[in-house]
Amino acid sequence: MNLKSPSFKFLLVLIVLIPISAFAQKNKILIVSDTWPEMDVLADGLKANGYLVSKANEEELQSDLSDFDFVFMYVHVTHAPRTTQVLIDYTINGGSLIVLHHGISSSKLKNPRWLDFLGIQLYPRDHQEYPWKVLANLTYSMVNLNPEHFITSNGVNYEKVVPFKSEYETNYDGEYDAFQLINTELFLNQRFTDDQKTVLFGFRTEDGARAQPTSGWYSQKGKGMVFYYQAGHAASDFKNPNFLQVILNTLEWDPS
Repeated sequence: MNLKSPSFKFLLVLIVLIPISAFAQKNKILIVSDTWPEMDVLADGLKANGYLVSKANEEELQSDLSDFDFVFMYVHVTHAPRTTQVLIDYTINGGSLIVLHHGISSSKLKNPRWLDFLGIQLYPRDHQEYPWKVLANLTYSMVNLNPEHFITSNGVNYEKVVPFKSEYETNYDGEYDAFQLINTELFLNQRFTDDQKTVLFGFRTEDGARAQPTSGWYSQKGKGMVFYYQAGHAASDFKNPNFLQVILNTLEWDPS
């Protein structure tokens, strides 16, 4: 081939530009958190897969998050009304919000607008029927209740099949693929207040005594989407290749 020919020059330009173009199209991600060891592990996993990750605590949160393709929320404490407003505005205007673990926890009883936005009801620890409860330092199964969905199926290596009998929603009763999260934490009785959610995962304790369909779900909110995954208490949860793959699938899934 003539090295000075137009066709060779065009080929050379393509070789140079393709990697740059691919890099420029990577999704931009923001992690909003008040505890960072777990989120640093998540950020490393996302970066290793080519995503562009920024971090912010509540005080650093900008009012306009529209530059970000995805925002992760991992705030443990009762958060400021401004944080609630910024995250709601981001979502209903077309953003994709991913809420993790204690983004829905008892501290959010003081954030009723946040819980209302998510379509979740939490009851006090002494509630007769659905008391809030934390189970700590345990191993449990993350159960695939939506086996045909891209998020639950793409590249996830399920370890076993388990029986699932929900404590209060019998339409999910059956046998499903599952993988384990080890020495971590789960929450009981995150009650749905709407029927707009698509359930992806449930949780099941190893003895089968506790099983609820609240370990992973998503819902349309305005022009955007909100996702929730209850896992994530321990840094090891984000090192789990199956849970990390679920998160990556969430970023890669095309809902259209």
